[in-house]
Amino acid sequence: MTLSRVWTVVSTNWLREQISTNVQKQASRKLRILDTSFVMDRTADTYNEGYKLGHIPQSVHFNIFKCTPEKPGIKVGFPDENCFTDYVQSLGVWPETHVVAYDRYGPLSAYRTWWQFRAFGHRNISVLDGGLKKWLDDGFEITTEEPEFERSDFVAKLDKNLFRSYEDVLENLKSKKEQLVDARAVDHPSVLDEENGGFIVGSKHVDFKELFTEDGTIKPDSELKALFDGSGVDLGQPMVATCLRGFTACGIAAAAQILGKENVPVYAGSWEEFNLQGPEEYKGKVQQKT
Repeated sequence: MTLSRVWTVVSTNWLREQISTNVQKQASRKLRILDTSFVMDRTADTYNEGYKLGHIPQSVHFNIFKCTPEKPGIKVGFPDENCFTDYVQSLGVWPETHVVAYDRYGPLSAYRTWWQFRAFGHRNISVLDGGLKKWLDDGFEITTEEPEFERSDFVAKLDKNLFRSYEDVLENLKSKKEQLVDARAVDHPSVLDEENGGFIVGSKHVDFKELFTEDGTIKPDSELKALFDGSGVDLGQPMVATCLRGFTACGIAAAAQILGKENVPVYAGSWEEFNLQGPEEYKGKVQQKT
């Protein structure tokens, strides 16, 4: 197992061992487990209707919508830096804290959280491989108790190596310095939609769903490499991950990191933003068969 894989994802067995070493209610500042469970509906109460019903011991609820006001046509923007700083401090995440993110519904928000923390300068973060489902399948317990911890001194600072804006992507379409890797399959509904569907011209497609095995864990290195190779992505060259809203793209960035490619940036606005602002000449359409 490569060091890159160990750092990017952690197993349920590993996490269970870490929790067992600290049985006090006061959670250690060395580890913070985030229940990032998420649905696209901003009004959904994932705290009371998810986290409060049962969560991994010592985990705290993380609201991925926090600090991301909805904009016209864009459902989930990138968080405000000052607001994110205050929020993460309230979660007791210190500069030295190892953060582990998981989701109860699937891997989507855990990987978004992984990238978001890294983009704000906190690289000591991993995704729980397989999420809450794998945790339960392995027979590990959940709880309704909430841990206690002190407020931290975390300060978010945007790392431009991991973040791409609309302006960055538009410039890259001219310079072609970085490969654009779309986490949506070519036949994804948001690509095929006649009115608002499509993709950024020149994108290569690596389907986010194909990154995972049946139990929700990420595939072995050899299979991940085959997905990138089969889509014409050269992991030896610079790349930017994109998708519909900047969520599944984070899984592509994580998979590339597992294969040893550090610093894969994500286009935060992705197709949802580009479709609103981008020049028509850079908007690709799939020709559907009649």
